[in-house]
Amino acid sequence: MKNITIIGSGALGSAFANVLFDANPKNNILIYGIDEKELQDIEKGRNTKYFNDIVFNKFKTSNDLNFSLKAADYIVLALPSIAIDSVIKSIEQNIEKEVLIINGCKGFYPNTELPLHEGILDKIKSNKKIRGLVSISGPSFAIEIIKKSLTSVVAIGYDKNQIAEVQKLFNNSYFKLYIQSDVIGSEVGGIYKNILAIGSGILNQLGYKINTLASYLTRGVKEMAIFNKFMGGKEKTIYGLTGLGDLILTATDINSRNFQFGINFIKKEIDKNATVEGLTALKIVEKIRIENNLNLPICSTLYNIIYKNSDAEEEIKKLWNNDEDEE
Repeated sequence: MKNITIIGSGALGSAFANVLFDANPKNNILIYGIDEKELQDIEKGRNTKYFNDIVFNKFKTSNDLNFSLKAADYIVLALPSIAIDSVIKSIEQNIEKEVLIINGCKGFYPNTELPLHEGILDKIKSNKKIRGLVSISGPSFAIEIIKKSLTSVVAIGYDKNQIAEVQKLFNNSYFKLYIQSDVIGSEVGGIYKNILAIGSGILNQLGYKINTLASYLTRGVKEMAIFNKFMGGKEKTIYGLTGLGDLILTATDINSRNFQFGINFIKKEIDKNATVEGLTALKIVEKIRIENNLNLPICSTLYNIIYKNSDAEEEIKKLWNNDEDEE
């Protein structure tokens, strides 16, 4: 039996808890959160805020982060990237025995240009009680996981033994983890697909159809590969689950918050409380693009539309007309 603490009682935290239970019902799983309604729901085997009336396994919960961390063998991060820094500080201060951190978040570490895995490693590198970090990434909506749809993702890290350990911890009949050692390439995929998904939503709401979307996403993958090369990732990783796979999921389905944001942006119906990781990623990637003179026209176009209030139709026309002639 392992003590597993999940930080985050939202959709992803609930989904991970069910995956871990279905992989081994003997594990002792605790979910930490700050939303009392969510915690009460989870203890009854539901999370109605995200999954309506779907019933799943019942889990113990706590709103006391210090208490939640003390007995943990594994700590699973399932929360918005903006909250990562404060949680990492709490982990360092309150763990009482050796732990392995499992990161399920994507994006950049708060207030840095470091991808999350790298940023977390930088923060925990001197703490001898934290024995390592493994991230999980790939095409996976929490609602589909809860419904036990066949799902394949990737366990990412620098220590192959720890990656294999996490793979064994999570693998079950419907949730499969592959092993990946290209951390940078995997993280770039998780970052860039959110940016491209915002653009997909914009195109969708403006009335563009499948021809346009197919062209846009294909060119988007090329742009992702350019950014990946600059960051130091392997090219082949872009065409795997954390790149192309996650892009297909996030940029084509209404369940994607980034895709939905693109739609709502054009409709001028933005939910200010929604977590949209692609917005932060877009700011940082555009800054990196400018500083290093990278050829990322889609990123630049989306930045102009969202942050400079440029007319979306005019920006799309300029992008279409100015794109390269050779594939």
